[in-house]
Amino acid sequence: MTTRTCLTVTTTTWLGYCLAFVGVSAHADISWNGSTGNDWSITSNWSGGTPSGSGAGNIVITAGSKHAVPVVGTMGNKTAGQIYIGPGGGLNVSAGGQLTTTDLVTGALGNSGGVIVTGGVLTMSGRLNLGAGGNDGKIDISGGIVRCESLSIDASGGAAMNISDRGTFMTAASQLDNVKFWIAHAIIKANSGAPGWSIHVDTSTEPGRVILTAVPPKPTSTAAP
Repeated sequence: MTTRTCLTVTTTTWLGYCLAFVGVSAHADISWNGSTGNDWSITSNWSGGTPSGSGAGNIVITAGSKHAVPVVGTMGNKTAGQIYIGPGGGLNVSAGGQLTTTDLVTGALGNSGGVIVTGGVLTMSGRLNLGAGGNDGKIDISGGIVRCESLSIDASGGAAMNISDRGTFMTAASQLDNVKFWIAHAIIKANSGAPGWSIHVDTSTEPGRVILTAVPPKPTSTAAP
């Protein structure tokens, strides 16, 4: 259950990863270069086009500049293809940021940098695929909302999800059994597994959805002298 993924890796080229998804046509990949800073929305920080441009393929974020981790801090950001987080790369979504994509994949290209969400909204209309290929590729949600229709975590290489503070994760109700499994096996953790913290699983607030939040320890009562 921990190794279900949505792609088959058959080649080391970026194009091969595009074609690994059935039904996705071959478009040119867009790669992050971070030449003018870490702002996702600045066109010059991308090579091969822009993430939402006509004909754009998958989005590839790897090391290659001093700004190897783009930050999404503005509204209305979208991608035409999947997002791949590669070695040395990462992705941050901060307060006021909004990013909508089809699938987000970590681990397919080797051990990935982290996806860190401290605010805003990160939405996948398809799958959040953590640790694809058995490599590392974590997500940390300490604020804001992360939403996807399906979730895959291959924890064999260290991939995991951490929820803390005011972070919220939402997925389809069909994922409930998998989510419970990952919580029970500490693959989905609250506040990095700190003592007393737990994951609250809400299936009633929004019909058809599973909502995960972190619950802090209950205050310790002190007996009156």
